[in-house]
Amino acid sequence: MSSAQQRDDNSLSRDIGLFGAISTVVAGTLGAGLFVTLGTASKTTGPSVVLVVIVSGILAMSIATNYSWMATIFPGAAGSYAYISRTFDSRLPGFLVTWSKWLGYMAADAVLAIGFGSYLQVFYPAVDPALAGFGLLTVLFLVNLVGSKGYSVSQNVIFGVLMLSILVLVVPGSASVDATNYQPFFTGGFDGFVAAAVPLFYAYIGIAVAGQMGAEVKNPSRNLPLAMAGGTAILIVLYVWTAAVIYGVVGDYTVLAGSERPLATAAEAFLGDIGTAVVAFGGLLATASSVHAVMAAGIKMPYSWAWDEVFPKQFVATSDRFGTPHYSLFTLYVVASALTFWSTGLSQALAIATFSYLIAYCTVSITMLYVLAKRPDLAEEAGFDLGLGLYASGLLASLGAGALITQAYKGSMTVYVPWMLVGGAIFYYYYSRGQADDTDVEAILDTLPGVPSKEHDPNVSGVTDD
Repeated sequence: MSSAQQRDDNSLSRDIGLFGAISTVVAGTLGAGLFVTLGTASKTTGPSVVLVVIVSGILAMSIATNYSWMATIFPGAAGSYAYISRTFDSRLPGFLVTWSKWLGYMAADAVLAIGFGSYLQVFYPAVDPALAGFGLLTVLFLVNLVGSKGYSVSQNVIFGVLMLSILVLVVPGSASVDATNYQPFFTGGFDGFVAAAVPLFYAYIGIAVAGQMGAEVKNPSRNLPLAMAGGTAILIVLYVWTAAVIYGVVGDYTVLAGSERPLATAAEAFLGDIGTAVVAFGGLLATASSVHAVMAAGIKMPYSWAWDEVFPKQFVATSDRFGTPHYSLFTLYVVASALTFWSTGLSQALAIATFSYLIAYCTVSITMLYVLAKRPDLAEEAGFDLGLGLYASGLLASLGAGALITQAYKGSMTVYVPWMLVGGAIFYYYYSRGQADDTDVEAILDTLPGVPSKEHDPNVSGVTDD
């Protein structure tokens, strides 16, 4: 069997419609952002977290716009890997950018799983968060094992219930806001405000997660931009509204800054036990949905590397029954599960999570600018055109993500450098094997990871939305 036929046999099925893609972005991001980061980020800046959320949201929207535009040209698996490798006709830059991001995905899954256990303690105080997180990872591993259709249905249900639980907090909370609670607004001055930007940007870290699943989204030229840009807009509204409410109803912001469950803590101030329980249940759903989305997206990177023959071929293999890249899924499950019980290693790995995401966001934005300036052949294939707005978006995202990288790298290098050396060695090994076997790299780069050769077009026909 030829390599091309093997790739077609291991391609992915387009089972995720518009609502499923939006719920992937929104519900898949809320776990870390809304239910944890909105509280902890105020340690350095106080109630001005509300303003940081707005500024971070502007940057997030520009990144989402850039990813959306690139996704309509390359609607394949692994998002940033496909965009970079296919634009520059080289597997190496895409691999280097996404190698560290893969570790970030696995670490994020572990942290979010532990967050699930923390919210579960509201109902069962004696539960071990790590053990509960492991149980969640196991359940979602089995759900993802049955393919993207099972993922999409379950994520849509979680998304709907999650929105209701958030509204239980913010709607009545809006009427209980006391403007004096916002004073003093800037507790840490300019330096404190900037220091809050990195952890608060983590609240938007999943905005491009739908791009990771580009080979499984129906009608990608339409649905991927709507999911990423539209989902980011929903996140901005929810974050700003919620931040304004929780800092407006709690008299001392340090209570929220020191809380592992800031939304539940805020709910106690005006909703009582029932309202607190509803919000805590929302925390369970939010962290579960984020674990779900990160797991489904994270497995696409090793799958795509193997598709391009720079990683063990087992990782591109899909289940005969469900069409799932089960080796990639099992690896992520095992590593994330181990990290839930290894707190020291987890904190070190997490130090590079935001850092590696920012590198990807910055690089993809620069790649988009390169396409606009140097690759008109690719630009013509894009699903939409914002004119000069695309240049503005690309510059804002590149400069903004670059500025955050100068802060986010601190504490990351001890993990990032050795991890990158391991990745470089793996790439070199498979690159050398390909050279010896006279692999046709040009033919590989003419494909899209996860996409059958007959569908290698941004406008996939014959599909319908949810």
